Amino acid sequence: MTRKFVRYKQSVIGYYRSGSGPRPAICLHGFNESAQSFAALENKNNRYSILAIAAPFHEATQWEQGLSYSPSDLHEIIIIILNAEGFPSKEPLTLIGFSLGGRMALSYYEQYPETIEQLMLIAPDGLKFNFWYWFAVHTSMGNRLFHFTMYHPDWFIRMAALLSRLGIINAGIKKFVTHYLHNDAVRSALYKTWTAFRPFDPRIRKIKRKIIQYQTPIQLYFGKYDNVIPAARGFAFIKGVETCARMHVLQTGHRLLQAKEVQEALNGQ
Repeated sequence: MTRKFVRYKQSVIGYYRSGSGPRPAICLHGFNESAQSFAALENKNNRYSILAIAAPFHEATQWEQGLSYSPSDLHEIIIIILNAEGFPSKEPLTLIGFSLGGRMALSYYEQYPETIEQLMLIAPDGLKFNFWYWFAVHTSMGNRLFHFTMYHPDWFIRMAALLSRLGIINAGIKKFVTHYLHNDAVRSALYKTWTAFRPFDPRIRKIKRKIIQYQTPIQLYFGKYDNVIPAARGFAFIKGVETCARMHVLQTGHRLLQAKEVQEALNGQ
């Protein structure tokens, strides 16, 4: 993959391009992941040119717009990148989102459904309402507590261990919490990302109505052993949109970009 940059307002946006296919596929990565992780989708026979955008507070993207990032920002960035790469900005896109990138893809589709030719959602966040996420980013009290926890995480790590022992949360969630909160830089990025990405708040009922209206094909990929974003959320999501949506449950955990079924889907195999 080749790393490139574009300017957006006062910010510098990093992205990667691979392939020379005639149709662009915009890729959105997960939290604490790299846009370069979509290199797993590279294939010399690919019908697409992969354009993987580094999110604010990740990699080489220098975000200077404060703790605010919205679907309209993403829309403008996509147009700038398409123009820079010589693609028509008005032709429908393939949009691929992994984990947090899936949340972004859902919210983007909600705002701009006419711009999307097809959606690939890979272990997407945002399919189910999460009270604690909502409390942390959409309320002033919750955001203050979230900020405090990111700088004083020990109490939360101990609580997660207790909840795991009591069977209230599964071992995968406890491991996820422990892994991220022991790292100062990751905690800082987590606070900035969750807070800034508040506008990416997909309204699932509205999204499903638009899927039917626009007859947008959607492919959903989940790992059978994924304890972070379980496949049950996908099965609940496709109810009512079965004519457009297709579920794939793979023999893997959360690292679905490495699965050959995901790679083959983009390559048309």
